[in-house]
Amino acid sequence: MNIDEKIKQELENEALDIDLIMEQEGGLFDRIAGTFKGGMRRWVIMINIAALVVGLLIAWTGYRFYLLADLETPLFWGVCFVVLLVMQGFIKNWIFMEMNRNSIMREIKRVEIIIARLSAKIER
Repeated sequence: MNIDEKIKQELENEALDIDLIMEQEGGLFDRIAGTFKGGMRRWVIMINIAALVVGLLIAWTGYRFYLLADLETPLFWGVCFVVLLVMQGFIKNWIFMEMNRNSIMREIKRVEIIIARLSAKIER
């Protein structure tokens, strides 16, 4: 077996290990629930409440924009609608970045545990 085949075999083995880890992590709802368990729990709750309020305001300003007939007022409601949509995008981005941070911290802790176990084996 040449070196290329050995490398290919090792990469395939690692891919299988990674697939098993990814299956254990769970889906989107598990990750969202995980954000409510960390040290940023209060911030996550506040941001989710803000997302709900902004979502309700988006619906309200869209409704107001649809109902009005003159030219000046719909412009105001339309601008409010767009600004609230941008705010909602930023809020959702923050939530997903928090989920990503939690996932990365979990992986770092996993690596720390593996390193600690390996160093304990080496010291024996």
